[in-house]
Parts: sequence; C-alpha cells; structure tokens
Amino acid sequence: MSHSAFRKPPVSGSLAYLDPAFADAAKRMADAMTLHALAGSGGQWASFYISTGREVIANTAYATRIEAVKFAKWDRDRVVYLEVVPGGMEAREAGAFLQWARFLHSQGWRLPDPEFDFDGGMPDTRADRLAMARHLISGGRQETLPIGDTS
Repeated sequence: MSHSAFRKPPVSGSLAYLDPAFADAAKRMADAMTLHALAGSGGQWASFYISTGREVIANTAYATRIEAVKFAKWDRDRVVYLEVVPGGMEAREAGAFLQWARFLHSQGWRLPDPEFDFDGGMPDTRADRLAMARHLISGGRQETLPIGDTS
C-alpha cells in the first residue's frame, strides 16, 4: 500500500483556500461555537487553542471575556477568545478568524491583562475622531473621510 493512500484529500468548497490542517481547526472551532449558540450561550465567551481550534475546556462558555481569559490561565501565547453569537459560526468565519489571529500572533501581538477593558472601536487619532463626529452630527448622511485625512 502506498503512502498516498494515507494522505488527506484536498480541501474543497468554501475552505479550499486553507491547508487541510488549518481547515480542520476552523471546522472544529465553528462546530463548538455553533453548539454554544444552540445551547443558548449567545453573548458569552469561549476559549480556543490557536493551533488546533479545540476548546481549552470543552463545552464551556463564560459570562465575560475576563472569565474566559482567567479560566484559560491567561495563556497569551496559545489561546484565543470568541464571543458566542446567537446564529453560531460557519467554518469559513472561523477560518478567517484563525488566519487573522495567527497572523497577529506571528507579528508579536499578545492579549493585554485580562482586567484591561479594551474597546477597539474608538478612533485613535484626532483626525479620526473629527471624521467620526462629522458623520454622527450629520445623522450618518455625510460620507466619512479616509482615516487620517483632515481635509
């Protein structure tokens, strides 16, 4: 029997852009997130290993992100955290998230302290804040300028 008989078939469909090991992790994560959604855990948090897509503690959702981080022993190097959405998650979404998380990790980005309450939606520069203010004042009718453009 040749070694090719033991190779996994190529990934097809919506996950075709991923290598097979990456696709398995994405499917695993999506299945767990959908299971949490079906169990009524929408709005809660789950923790996953970035390398395998497996839950740190299987079938466990946490009330807050801080709890999820603490129960995973604040493992900044191997674990990522996701909020459970009521509709569950598709494997393609999980694949995109894992790809982004692995990219950030490879660039040296790590989670801050679990008590740090970070809101990533706030504009960083004065120009961004002014553009957001103009957009809000206009009732959403004014087009926003590209980030950093003050004209």
